[in-house]
Amino acid sequence: MTIKKRTSSLKRDHEIEALAHQLADKPYGEEKKDSTLIRTTISLPSSVLFSLEDIAKINKRKKSDLRSVSAIIRDCIKKTLELS
Repeated sequence: MTIKKRTSSLKRDHEIEALAHQLADKPYGEEKKDSTLIRTTISLPSSVLFSLEDIAKINKRKKSDLRSVSAIIRDCIKKTLELS
């Protein structure tokens, strides 16, 4: 049977202190510039969804930038957050 030796508390204390400093420097509340898209789910009334799909179809024909329901919703959210 192998007995594991405990790490010295000095080493563990040093690791805990280093982690505390790392977390203390974390910029909470600042805007993140990450442009990675993350999938989410929302619920909309069917009439709103149908309207958004119609707008997306019109935009595709016009070769506009907002060619999907997701793009339209992202644009609306972006404009709303910029007003705040």
